[in-house]
Amino acid sequence: MEKTRHVSFDLWMTLIRSHPSFKTKRAGLFRSFFSLEAYAPEKVEAVFRETDVLINNMNEITGRNVHTFEVYLLCLHLLGTDIRNVHPDRLEEFYCLSEALFFEYPPLPLYGDIKQLLAALQAQGITTNLLSNTGLVQGRTLRKLMAAWGWDAHFAFQLYSDETGYSKPDIQMFNLLLENAALLHTDIAPAQIWHLGDNPVADVQGAQRMGIYATLTDIVNNPLNKLLNERCLCLT
Repeated sequence: MEKTRHVSFDLWMTLIRSHPSFKTKRAGLFRSFFSLEAYAPEKVEAVFRETDVLINNMNEITGRNVHTFEVYLLCLHLLGTDIRNVHPDRLEEFYCLSEALFFEYPPLPLYGDIKQLLAALQAQGITTNLLSNTGLVQGRTLRKLMAAWGWDAHFAFQLYSDETGYSKPDIQMFNLLLENAALLHTDIAPAQIWHLGDNPVADVQGAQRMGIYATLTDIVNNPLNKLLNERCLCLT
């Protein structure tokens, strides 16, 4: 087994999860902003949820990235709005309001010791990154969150699908991981990179296709802190 020199992390449901109230609040904001009061709040939320899942699945199948604003337009179409009457500026305006709501109801770290784990990896000379598919929350917002929490100081780079144009498990997303890791360690081999994520296809199979070591993680059966400790940190 190759020694790990670089660790790559998925973000959602690997390091963080949504605030329990955020998605309901966002759907309510969407309903009022686009004058969808003819539909019950529960209906708007259901359309948002189903469309989000659909787009995530599409992105994983095609390897491309459907833009957040296209998701909004699809939701509006499904809720009876003629999208030809929706100006692009309104989509950006809603996104900015949604981002403010995101920080009012911020995500929750899945583990209480993530920052300490990242610092411990850094202290051992192991570099790290984020490699995340995005949907309704864009990379620009997630970068602000990482900066606000002080996590960004521990990541050598962050790759988000809306910024790269590719979604995991597409090889282009993992090529970008390899290219950026090689800038940090000029002689690094793919097997010396360890990618951790919660999706068996997007994270594990996608990484393994490129020769990257990968592990499926979940907070109940395969917690991240336990995996890191066993393979890299040996803190216990």
